[in-house]
Amino acid sequence: MSFKNTKIGKINCRVMRISFTGEQSYEINIQANYGKSIWEKCMEAGKDYNITPYGTETMHLLRAEKGYIVIGQETDGTVTPIDLNYDWMICKNKKDFIGKRSLSRPDTSREDRKQLVGLSPINKKDVIEEGQHIVELNELPKKITNPIKYLGHVSSGYHSPNLNHSIGLAMIRGGKNLFGQKFFVTVTGKTKNIPVEIVNPVFIDPENKRLTS
Repeated sequence: MSFKNTKIGKINCRVMRISFTGEQSYEINIQANYGKSIWEKCMEAGKDYNITPYGTETMHLLRAEKGYIVIGQETDGTVTPIDLNYDWMICKNKKDFIGKRSLSRPDTSREDRKQLVGLSPINKKDVIEEGQHIVELNELPKKITNPIKYLGHVSSGYHSPNLNHSIGLAMIRGGKNLFGQKFFVTVTGKTKNIPVEIVNPVFIDPENKRLTS
């Protein structure tokens, strides 16, 4: 998250080292009416390096492969940094900070809270749909007499061209202790569920080599 004020030609720019894609990437902040000019200069400068524009949907796919969250998609008003495996970002040395008391309340520190995990289909041809539930049943009963136990929900689902199969991010109760276990994801309009393995939410480059090299 470092930045530098500089110029591209005669145009004042602020270049920021920031990544929502899991790759080495930058954002260029400029006055809005210079957008087209800067775009053309960047595309010309990158031509010899096979520069390729990409859109928002691609950016969201790349961030999901990297296990990056979207606020309001992986989170709601109840989710804490600890639930998202971001407890490394919380300063342990400060005596107090805004929100510290909330993190130590009994409900917030429960082990069975919904926590961020990755989902990988056992059958790589299966598609994990965003918004579906994670359950323990491989097939829903035709007649439901008792409430079905839902463990969590799929917060993001994409086809990963790098892995060549569907992937998902999910918020699951006690998810941090479930890696390697098999559960099932519901499918719209069907009683047969998709078997999935609970995995690390970082699907691509878990050691950050592509990000820092």
